[in-house]
Amino acid sequence: MSDPTIVVIFLRGGVDGLSLVAPSGDKDYVAARPSGLRVERTGDDAGFAMNNGAADVDFRFHPQAKELFELYQAGDMAVVHSAGLRDATRSHFDAEDRMERAAPNSGATAGGWLGRWLADVQPGGLLPALAVGNVAPDSFRGSAQIAVSPTLDDLRLAGGHGLEGAIRRMMARNLGTDSLLGAPLNKLLTLSEAIESRIPLNDAGELPAYIPSVDYPNEGEFATSLMTIAQSIKLDLGLRVATVDYGGWDTHVNQVDDFPNLLNGLSKGLMAFWRDLGPRQEDVSIVVMSEFGRRLKANDSRGTDHGHGNVMMTLGPNVNGGKMFGRWPGLSNDVLDMGADLAITTDYRQVLSEIMAGHMKYTKSEIIFPGFKDDTLALFS
Repeated sequence: MSDPTIVVIFLRGGVDGLSLVAPSGDKDYVAARPSGLRVERTGDDAGFAMNNGAADVDFRFHPQAKELFELYQAGDMAVVHSAGLRDATRSHFDAEDRMERAAPNSGATAGGWLGRWLADVQPGGLLPALAVGNVAPDSFRGSAQIAVSPTLDDLRLAGGHGLEGAIRRMMARNLGTDSLLGAPLNKLLTLSEAIESRIPLNDAGELPAYIPSVDYPNEGEFATSLMTIAQSIKLDLGLRVATVDYGGWDTHVNQVDDFPNLLNGLSKGLMAFWRDLGPRQEDVSIVVMSEFGRRLKANDSRGTDHGHGNVMMTLGPNVNGGKMFGRWPGLSNDVLDMGADLAITTDYRQVLSEIMAGHMKYTKSEIIFPGFKDDTLALFS
């Protein structure tokens, strides 16, 4: 078994957890939303009924989350409902910043929670941390071990044009491999050479496209990002943590049409990624999260506004899957947060700390989540 890897999928925009994993049998849920904005219990578009719910409520996955339901039923995935950031804010920027730094009252110098883990563990390998995309999330702040790239090809220097040799000669003359500039350049060169040695270049001297072992959804950056992570894991580049963003979940308007398409991409993409890993599933755990949920009541624009409590999902080889964790608070007016939102009963840091301990074998939660006191959910065995 290789060193464990965690993949953090952040659904930017505030996913509607009350549609993703819906309390379909809750009378307050039914009363608050028209049929297009809730998951039905009967008919052709009925949701997928879940076993082992957190309460005596008919919880169902959205009908466009078939693959997520299958992962749950197979025992590979667990659901945590009514989770999130207790320090409530309805600002996307503020909520994302607070969640990814995860160090309230510690100031900007505390960095991000993954940055603190990287700084403490100092993992080796050619590619210990990868932010798939063009920008590293705030969770990586404080670490210099991060590569930011949409594809592995973008981490490769153009060896065929003599650039690698020129840089190596310059380093030998003036920099050295341990200098302030020489160390990162040497690491980039070594990574580039390793990628080329593991993936034969085509006749044009280019890195060929990744050929996965399964079919991914045909459209969208999300599936492409997952393929980049799968390829990195299979190439044994030492990947320990990867992040990927999937945006578009701010469904104030026309959620009826937009949400199913987004969720279909998430569900199919995540299943393809999991199957593509093959035997490397034993090394990988995944967490799916968002900055906040949506309001219980629908708005007048066929959508939902910024809310509070939400769903988190964990997928991995030793997760206690096929179960919903957390305490379901209900949706009656007297228990709603601020009279409008699903209340939070599980701090999102609890889920992350159990993944880090249960899969990554990192138990110093006080370092990555300063000031947070654990309250075990038993997500991992």
